[in-house]
Amino acid sequence: MEFLVSVFTVGSVFGYLAETLWCLGIHHVLESRQGMVFGPFSQVYGLGAVILTLIIGKNSSPARIFLISAVVGGVYEYLCSYIQEKVFGTVSWDYGDGLLSIGGRTHLLFCLFWGLMGILLIRFVNPALSSFLSKVPAAAVPAAVVAVFFILNMQLSYMAVKRQSGRRLDLPPATAVEEWLDLRFNDEVLKRIYPNMRVVSSAKGGIINEEK
Repeated sequence: MEFLVSVFTVGSVFGYLAETLWCLGIHHVLESRQGMVFGPFSQVYGLGAVILTLIIGKNSSPARIFLISAVVGGVYEYLCSYIQEKVFGTVSWDYGDGLLSIGGRTHLLFCLFWGLMGILLIRFVNPALSSFLSKVPAAAVPAAVVAVFFILNMQLSYMAVKRQSGRRLDLPPATAVEEWLDLRFNDEVLKRIYPNMRVVSSAKGGIINEEK
């Protein structure tokens, strides 16, 4: 368990940093790229790293790692966008309808990025993590604490964004927890945390550029 928790952690931090630097380099803007309400973590990359680790054998050739990672990463990114839209009525990325875009949810260029990330993960990061964990006594204890933190963080993130969907429909808070979510994670706070999250207009099949 401690190994997969470590993979998730490293993947989440790497994804956050990669997205932040990409945005800074391409758009010259420094903004939040976190996927959870607390901490510099992107669970999309963390879970993606875990999936690639479980699917790809550690002794696979670089070509096989690249190919599997590119395909699995592209499918995974597409599903993440689809699920987000269906659950929350929002999307956090849209690649448009260009030649290399696949339904706006994934892009062939970023499939290549997933392929390169897979090689980095399987050939370099994972062996280093295994070596490090073998030297840490009782590594399962801190790993369990970190796992609980991530589970609670992701659960709270889900609740905050789901409650925002309710506010968008003018639904009043039904419980004390929802009242607290309205105060602690109001639209302004979530806009700072998720500046790229856009509301999908189901009637038009498009995206509304501004949050309600």
